[in-house]
Amino acid sequence: MLTTPDPATAAAFYAGLFGWTTSAAEDGTTLLLLRDLVVAGVAAGERAAWLTYVASEDTDATARAVLDAGGTVLGQSTSSLGRAALFADPAGAVFGAWQKDRFAGAQVHDEPGSICWSEVVTRDIGATAAFYGKVFGWVDQQGTSPGTIHEYHEWILNNRVVGGLSVMDANYPPATPHHWRTIFSIDDCSGFVARAADLGGRVLAGPVDAGIGQACQILDPTGGPFLAIEVIPELRDLMG
Repeated sequence: MLTTPDPATAAAFYAGLFGWTTSAAEDGTTLLLLRDLVVAGVAAGERAAWLTYVASEDTDATARAVLDAGGTVLGQSTSSLGRAALFADPAGAVFGAWQKDRFAGAQVHDEPGSICWSEVVTRDIGATAAFYGKVFGWVDQQGTSPGTIHEYHEWILNNRVVGGLSVMDANYPPATPHHWRTIFSIDDCSGFVARAADLGGRVLAGPVDAGIGQACQILDPTGGPFLAIEVIPELRDLMG
């Protein structure tokens, strides 16, 4: 989910960038669609940022678990689409939980034009792993993706990889806060970067060799940052 002070501009940018179409939801959210299937959403907010939501059977229970583990409950809401809650982990990384009894969420993932990965970026692997393990039952393991060139961990739940944990190294400015980030799958990084610039986005980095593929970092016209990657064939085969 993207929150932004200018949902219309953001929706138009991403529609042009990924070939998405849009549909208005009853709660005012703009749904972003690929082949008429939901990829993501855009909602009004004070600051432009992509927000990772974790599926929850009961957001009230998740809120209690967050508090018990030392995190913070930033807010909870109910709409025609379902119940949502917003949290921060003890290091300040913000994430959400979605109670999927009314709306299941994204219907397309892990293919070009959709979200392929979400990860928390932290300087403290131990504390971060302990928090999310307590809240969601996730177990962290050393990353297994081919071509990985930095220390990386994966979140495992029921023998399935559900996300990542990236370690901030010396390449990050000291003031960089702990955060979650959203990564999209693309099939032509060079063309994607050029298209993003033509549509009014700002290219912060890329194309660069990320070890697992050609990657780029983009700032949308409303200030929302995101990453996109054209993964190497070996990893794409594993994802497929």
